[in-house]
Amino acid sequence: MSAINVGEVYHFLCKHHSRELAESWRALSGTLPVKIETPTADEIWDAAVLKGNYAIAYADAFAVALAQKYNCPLVTGDPELQSIAGLELEWIDRGD
Repeated sequence: MSAINVGEVYHFLCKHHSRELAESWRALSGTLPVKIETPTADEIWDAAVLKGNYAIAYADAFAVALAQKYNCPLVTGDPELQSIAGLELEWIDRGD
């Protein structure tokens, strides 16, 4: 999971639920069974290229770049990501 998207989840929880839930996420995020990666300079460029080629959010571009790097499905609830050719998606209900 991109560190950019960790922050995005925090923002989503604050906006749609509560600061307390977001803080709980923040405290527990390091214990998740996923690796949280800070983007490298090359990954920032990869995300920028994706953002330039598709009508997706910038933070989503980091998630896509990471999924492409590891050739794995992207777990998402964002329908805009369906436009990306060859990207395998695993859908979740965002609850918003």
